[in-house]
Amino acid sequence: MIDSKTKLVCLLGKPAKHSLSPAMQNAGFNALGLNFVYLAFEPENLKKTVDGLKEMGVAGFNVTMPFKAEIMKHLDRIDPIAKQIGAVNTVVNTGKDLVGYNTDGVGAIESLKKVTSLRGKRVLLIGAGGAGKAIGFYLKNEGAKITIANKPELQAIKLAKILDETSIYLDSINSLEEFDILINATPAGMKPDTEATAIPTSLLKKELVVFDIVYEPMETKLLKEAKKKGCRTINGLEMLLNQGYAGFKLFTGQEAPREEMREAIMKELKK
Repeated sequence: MIDSKTKLVCLLGKPAKHSLSPAMQNAGFNALGLNFVYLAFEPENLKKTVDGLKEMGVAGFNVTMPFKAEIMKHLDRIDPIAKQIGAVNTVVNTGKDLVGYNTDGVGAIESLKKVTSLRGKRVLLIGAGGAGKAIGFYLKNEGAKITIANKPELQAIKLAKILDETSIYLDSINSLEEFDILINATPAGMKPDTEATAIPTSLLKKELVVFDIVYEPMETKLLKEAKKKGCRTINGLEMLLNQGYAGFKLFTGQEAPREEMREAIMKELKK
């Protein structure tokens, strides 16, 4: 029950109202009997919004597009990994400071580890934005060999240089034979453009693990075609859940009730 002692956690983004995070996090709070509530906002002025949230004493907030980089200049402290990545998606209010973290990479790596090992694996990472950067850093820490492709190409070149890995021009890829894992960290295939794919599906091969971070639709065209080829596939829902579990622990100090949070997401998707 919401009362004067309820702690607020929220999501800042544009758009944000369509997000599945409120359903997931509120289900977690309810399952553990925590007096928290999670809401979504679409701020026009990020600095004023952050200052207001800090003044009100919110427990914390998540940040999504297009604020993951911009938010960093409005925080008191930033976790070293998030600082390296150059993007923050989770902010905790300690009572004195707003501290920024990045759980995107954690979410992606946990999802991948359920189906494959990563050390020494050859990964084609398509996308060098906020999510792509986070995934790239965590893949590097796991000992994967990464090739990065992106449009515009300069972003891929910059990320490859930071990671001391390789970049490739996306349109020049004509084979996936040299890769073990393909990751789409772009919006390609997201509603409403569901027929789009980050790479021609004709290049897919049976031995690939194909991971698409898009979760609406839950099975993108890329994943559908990958299944037809016999690939092992991972959808974006897994990353959303795993990063959400990590955020829940940062906000509350307690382990996330994973089953209840997953069930809440599935109910929303069925709607």
